[in-house]
Amino acid sequence: MRRYTFFNTTCGLFIVLALVGTAYFSRGYIKTWVNEKQNADIPVAISRVEIEKRLQTSTPQIQVSATSSNKTIKTLVTSTKSISSSTAPVPNVSATSSVPLPPQIEIPDSLNLDVPFVPQAPEKNWEQPWQDACEEAAVLMMDAYAQDKTVSLDVAKQNILSMVKWEENLGWGLSIELEKIQKIFTEYLTGYTSGKLKIVENPTVDQLKKFIANGQPVYVVASGKLLSNPHFQNGGPEYHTLVIRGYTKDSFITNDPGTQFGQNFKYKYNVLMNAIHDWNGGDVLNGRRVVMVIE
Repeated sequence: MRRYTFFNTTCGLFIVLALVGTAYFSRGYIKTWVNEKQNADIPVAISRVEIEKRLQTSTPQIQVSATSSNKTIKTLVTSTKSISSSTAPVPNVSATSSVPLPPQIEIPDSLNLDVPFVPQAPEKNWEQPWQDACEEAAVLMMDAYAQDKTVSLDVAKQNILSMVKWEENLGWGLSIELEKIQKIFTEYLTGYTSGKLKIVENPTVDQLKKFIANGQPVYVVASGKLLSNPHFQNGGPEYHTLVIRGYTKDSFITNDPGTQFGQNFKYKYNVLMNAIHDWNGGDVLNGRRVVMVIE
């Protein structure tokens, strides 16, 4: 009897260890499967060209609160080669500025712009500067969509390092407020022809959906803790940035650079809206509720 008891116990332990081992080594596949189930309602991504075709009708003006300044735009490198020095003037934009929205196009129930995904840690190395490189990764995503191009992991790595070095030379810290992020666009390396970068204060869900319907991804600054992303370590960063690329019936579709599962990651409307806060010198929870769009 003892022999059979020992045998059964041994077999039971072996089965348990086998199941635990299988679960451990398959955790990546399990997360992917869970993400696919959660993202079942995400619409097929629409390219920038397709959006522009939709917007070729007349474009009356819708008033939104925004701020900008008279700056100069430089061209963002798309390889590890030197930076272009071509410039284009940016017109002054008043505190309340008009954003064109086609009258003939209704705001669809769901929409997803084809914004390329760039992780802030392209090689999955989470030491500095990668741990705090969400701002730079989100800049690359916004620019890639505006320029209708892709960004390889190697190019992303080189551009992030180059941006971080430029910021260090200006004496900036590891985390930066939206106005400084705007300066990365206007004074560092972007390559879009339109010169308008607008900071929008106290945005609403409807306003953000209108930007998306108008083919404009939204740059978001936020409290990483309030996002409650299950893929974040230690509850998430104090400060984080991401790009809204679309929406469904009850959620925003984002490219969140803070996780390898960040492409098409969904946040409920109330969760993301509640998390929107600028850096504010480290006092993030009292930071302004601001986002930025490129026109």
